[in-house]
Amino acid sequence: MMVARLTFVLALGFAFLTGCDSGIPPAGNYATVSGQVVDAVTGAAVAGASVVLNGGVLTAQTDANGNFRVTPVPTGDWDYVVTAAGYVSTGLLSNPAPLGPGEQRIIRVQLTHS
Repeated sequence: MMVARLTFVLALGFAFLTGCDSGIPPAGNYATVSGQVVDAVTGAAVAGASVVLNGGVLTAQTDANGNFRVTPVPTGDWDYVVTAAGYVSTGLLSNPAPLGPGEQRIIRVQLTHS
């Protein structure tokens, strides 16, 4: 009787766990977005700029060389905005080409002084 109960409990637990959906896409469904933010006139790196993807879900700050990297980014449609003190924001850029699984998209953003 004990073995039957244990088997039943294990089968029930397995059925429950296989029916759960975590809502997280499989690992292969992510991309990476990286790049550099520079001054539009001088080409100098813009350190400390904020790069915000997908409505604020994913964020990064540029390093001293203006470089940033955001990962993991869900594949498909995406958008971004870049802001920095003393510069005009890029505004929401919502029409970049969709991201593919495993893609490593590199962008270069030019900001103008405010």
